[in-house]
Amino acid sequence: MATIEEAYTVAIDHHQAGRLDEAAIIYQRILDADPEQAHAVHLLGIVAGQQGRHGEAVALIGAAVARDGLNTDFLGNLGAALKAAGRYDEAIRHFARALALEPAARGVPGNLGSALAADGRIDEAVSWLRRAAALDPVHFETLLNLGIALRDAGQFDEAETALETAKSLRPDHPHPVCELAVLKLALGEFEEGLALYERRWDYTGQSAAVSGKPLWRGEDIAGKTILLYYEQGLGDALQFVRYAPLLADRGARVLLIVQPELRRLLASVRGIDRLATYEDAAALPRFDLCCPLMSLPFAFGTRIDGIPSGEPYITPSPELAAGWAGRLGWNRSGEFAGKRPLRVGFVWSGNPRRHDPTSHAMDRRRSVPFALIEPLLSVPGIEAVSLQVGNAAEQARAAIAAGLLTDPMADVTDFADTAAIAAHLDLVITVDTSVAHLAAGTGRPVWMLSRADACWRWFRGRSDSPWYPTMRLYRQDSPGDWGPVMARVAHDLAAVALGDRNCVENRLADVGAGSSFPGSTEGAG
Repeated sequence: MATIEEAYTVAIDHHQAGRLDEAAIIYQRILDADPEQAHAVHLLGIVAGQQGRHGEAVALIGAAVARDGLNTDFLGNLGAALKAAGRYDEAIRHFARALALEPAARGVPGNLGSALAADGRIDEAVSWLRRAAALDPVHFETLLNLGIALRDAGQFDEAETALETAKSLRPDHPHPVCELAVLKLALGEFEEGLALYERRWDYTGQSAAVSGKPLWRGEDIAGKTILLYYEQGLGDALQFVRYAPLLADRGARVLLIVQPELRRLLASVRGIDRLATYEDAAALPRFDLCCPLMSLPFAFGTRIDGIPSGEPYITPSPELAAGWAGRLGWNRSGEFAGKRPLRVGFVWSGNPRRHDPTSHAMDRRRSVPFALIEPLLSVPGIEAVSLQVGNAAEQARAAIAAGLLTDPMADVTDFADTAAIAAHLDLVITVDTSVAHLAAGTGRPVWMLSRADACWRWFRGRSDSPWYPTMRLYRQDSPGDWGPVMARVAHDLAAVALGDRNCVENRLADVGAGSSFPGSTEGAG
């Protein structure tokens, strides 16, 4: 029978060769023979993490730490497992414990920096990632994470240097290329940024082409049929479907695959001949070319001063709008004879996506607690309407019961209903979520609350949006600090709520800096 040392040698050979199941079997045999073998349970946890079983990895490596709490490898790998599971606070604590024992513990400063970045603590993240880069100036992951953190901190020149260095270390790796693309796009450098952004398909390991058809890259398309399809979120589809009418104007027949929640609404977009979801896409006609929605700006050669953003391109159903006006009591006879409150819609939280730690962390940064929204409901002269869905809507239960907020969302079935409600609103105040795109795409005035490390599409240092002429941005000055943002919104909302209802469009335009707004839907329905 092999000794424990011999068993470790064989298991580690399997592990290093990528034969994870074989390695795990031997690690388990070692544990069966000696349950106090901390290294075996630690290595079993490493295998679990490599196979995507992050909760199991935390439990196993945690058992190793319980056996030997002074082992910095155990502490560092437990931190990494916790980070992969989205438990950033705990990860940060374990990284800190490892560094207290060994200030230059292998890999730990960089992991601590990336955990801090994931938790939204960008300035601290930059500091630790700089320290990690000083310890190992040619470590790919450290330089990549440093570049991302510097970009999110607004230090663009240094971010580009770090990302370019990471790219030079791994020329075939698409991740630094994609992050450079986001940097360029955030700065409005579309020509280079959009070209680099096409490398996202290499990063995901997928193909942009479908059904063996060629991708459309801007060539003459008259007389041909093109299939457009979504690839990311609802907001992305709502933002980039604006290009469908432009394809129709070039003589193309346009087919579109969208999420079920958008199917009814986007049927209103001019130029779309047929529309489906992935579930019934087989019934679509044959097509000559295809293009994912988020590749259309590249194919059209879009530049920041030429973004198609004129007339609203999404039209709420008049029948649905009239129906919702009736349900909400907004079409009573004589309602518009005099003043009425300013109707304001509110969204304070995005989709938490708890299954995806990275997306969940981003949602925590972009969402605000309802407690910060609640004071706005008492601004004199407004009628507050919730457009919030999901568990976050429960935060407003007391305000609804008190009559401070109307909540019609229980009867909403999809985005066509949401758009029909928004058609009667004078203003929508929302975090960076799909409702921002929905409301702005239909021409509603939108005040969007933006986190400090805003998505690239909102650019940097702007209070307006070249994508949406009716949108104004209220940006955080520092990560996680919504106080000054809400103070500015409260001030501007109070100013807008004053005065004659017939002047609402002028008052929306006059308050604060930014673009002009169209008129309200006064009298609609």
